[in-house]
Amino acid sequence: MRFAEKIDEQDLRHLYFYWLSKKTSRFPPPRAVVEPGEIRFLLPSLFIIEVDHDEERFRYRLAGADVEALVQARLHGLWLDEALRSPLREFFDEAFCTAAFDRKVQYRRNTLHLTGRPYIRYSRILLPLSNTGERIDHLLGCIKLDGEIAARNPSLVEQHEITISDVATFELDAYEMPEEIRRLSGGGQPTQ
Repeated sequence: MRFAEKIDEQDLRHLYFYWLSKKTSRFPPPRAVVEPGEIRFLLPSLFIIEVDHDEERFRYRLAGADVEALVQARLHGLWLDEALRSPLREFFDEAFCTAAFDRKVQYRRNTLHLTGRPYIRYSRILLPLSNTGERIDHLLGCIKLDGEIAARNPSLVEQHEITISDVATFELDAYEMPEEIRRLSGGGQPTQ
């Protein structure tokens, strides 16, 4: 089974194909070729993370409204450890480290429970970006939620425990050149 066939959520699959279309070699594409305007319909659930290899930290450079509503914080320009408190930060940090330092495309379906809030079912994809091909500089990501964000309790995240269940994670070496890329003609919204 090809990696794309594991991605159940249509918008996340589209973002994966968009990312593939920006590759010109076996290396992940650079941040400069990713134009959020080309995937405008994904903007509320899209995020771009800058990777600081020296400090092993992550800074939000773009965060859509749905992403900020999920974590109940304004994210643009903030480091992950400034924006989120434990234990939610460690949950995000692990996935970001895998994508950035292990150079993996990561797709995850999950159920997340913050004590005092309803269960959150979501799907997320993390796509590495590299200016040099040597190391990952940014992560392009998208998260899609099942259910209504507004129905959740706006309590502070750091006061709650996290339960994670039903995890299904699929990873792919970001340097591989899947067969799908040969068939792509570019980005934009998928045709029906």
